[in-house]
Amino acid sequence: MMPLFRSIPLRRFPAGRPGPRRRRWLPALMAVIVLASCGGGGPALTEAAVSDTRTVSPGVFDVGYERIADVYLEPIDLGALVLEGLEGLSAIDETLAVRRSGGAVWLFAGARRLGGIDEPPLDNPEGWARLTVEAITLMRRASPALQDSAAERLYTAVFDAVLDDLDGYSRYVDAARAQQERASRDGYGGIGILLGFDEEAGHGFVEEVFPGTPAARGGVEAREIFVAVDGVRAEGWDLETLAENLRGPSNSVVSVTLRRPTDGRERTLELRREHVIVNAVTARLDGDIAILRVGRFNAATADHLTAALDRALAQLGSRARGIILDLRGNPGGLLGQSVAVADLFMPRGEIISTRGRHPDSMQQYYARREDRTDGLPLVVLVDGRSASGAEVVAAALQDAGRAVVVGASSFGKGSVQTVTRLPNGGELFLTWSRIFSPAGITIHRQGVTPTLCTSRDADTVEEALALFRSGELAIPRSVIGLRRAAAEDETALRRVREFCPWRVHDEELDVEVAERLLRDAGLFDRALSLSAVPTVAQAAP
Repeated sequence: MMPLFRSIPLRRFPAGRPGPRRRRWLPALMAVIVLASCGGGGPALTEAAVSDTRTVSPGVFDVGYERIADVYLEPIDLGALVLEGLEGLSAIDETLAVRRSGGAVWLFAGARRLGGIDEPPLDNPEGWARLTVEAITLMRRASPALQDSAAERLYTAVFDAVLDDLDGYSRYVDAARAQQERASRDGYGGIGILLGFDEEAGHGFVEEVFPGTPAARGGVEAREIFVAVDGVRAEGWDLETLAENLRGPSNSVVSVTLRRPTDGRERTLELRREHVIVNAVTARLDGDIAILRVGRFNAATADHLTAALDRALAQLGSRARGIILDLRGNPGGLLGQSVAVADLFMPRGEIISTRGRHPDSMQQYYARREDRTDGLPLVVLVDGRSASGAEVVAAALQDAGRAVVVGASSFGKGSVQTVTRLPNGGELFLTWSRIFSPAGITIHRQGVTPTLCTSRDADTVEEALALFRSGELAIPRSVIGLRRAAAEDETALRRVREFCPWRVHDEELDVEVAERLLRDAGLFDRALSLSAVPTVAQAAP
């Protein structure tokens, strides 16, 4: 299955925008382009294993090792990785050590040898999973720290060490955090609000009510304070606890007691939870131009953007001059959603391709629908925080000659991760393919190079446009030629990245430059002709 893309920046809440200073937010999640993998990921833990949080299941390692061996981008030495994983237990007890010798794995606690375990064949993930559990059992007998550790801590120590030698985007997410991340990309059962927290008063409150949700229909109002949930007083709850109590299965009922800050009146509402997917799209009009900002690619981003785009075009009518698609700060999301977003603006041609070791990772994605804007001039904004799905969209529209990209070089996260749900409820993110633009250029490391760079030498719109006209801020042919070599050539990569490095600057500069381009047809056409790698889009076979 190809999931739609995800990412909410608040770890347990629908959120996206910074709030008032007195509100505390949970840390942001790093978003990734995700290609969904098998649903269950393997056999479930038994009820006894779940209730005893110290019980280590070989099934968790079996599923994990099998997926790594099967789908990771490059061939791996499973034995070497498992050895690294066992050595990771030294993060819990530094006296523990592991050696590989004579076809066996030997375990030590300080100078004392605990014993050895015969190695299974390298192509036997199940055997290596059993070896891992046997090794943990032996080391637990000699290590009070391991004895006192819950199974989840051991899974984390082993998988963190296993994946540390792969790449920066392959990672293990423990069961609790995986539940939060699934909610962020796929939605969650809730009432449809953004939570805030008053640190001084020590209570949670309603920061925003999302339209069309149970909270909106029930009359919940912004700034109301949470007094109780399901009859339990919320005094002393932190932000995470409040969020956990408000969430639950779709169609279940939750009782919330709220207090109005204006008059102190309390009221209790019965709300039926629904599947909520946060709207990551905001839209506004500036005269004859529509500005659409996409904060991330979750499971409904394409639908939300389509609705916002249609509303904007209906309001502008025949006076519409152009569209600004703002992807700055967008950390990415689901691959299917980024493809769908690019498809909104492309009448034909390849959007993106992916290449990896696993046969299923070799994919090409084509535009399947008509351009929803009927060719209206389009500018895409990116910066050094635009990654993954944002880079897919920008690269596709740039290479197809459909949009002018303005801003700074994007992050360069040009890889796709599969997500495997493990039997313990944790998730394994594994890099399994690289992303290539329609011109066949990898996004990996070099990112997307803007046609018009606003992060160098200019502090005003007039300076930026003057330098663009003179050629100083327009992407030069030398950089265009280097982009193909940058994947393997460090010198070429450095020169590409140096052309338009990201620096903190006035965000409105990017928007103002984009608007000036859209209102000057000749300047826009010139910028469009300078697309990094112009290609003739071919229809899908």
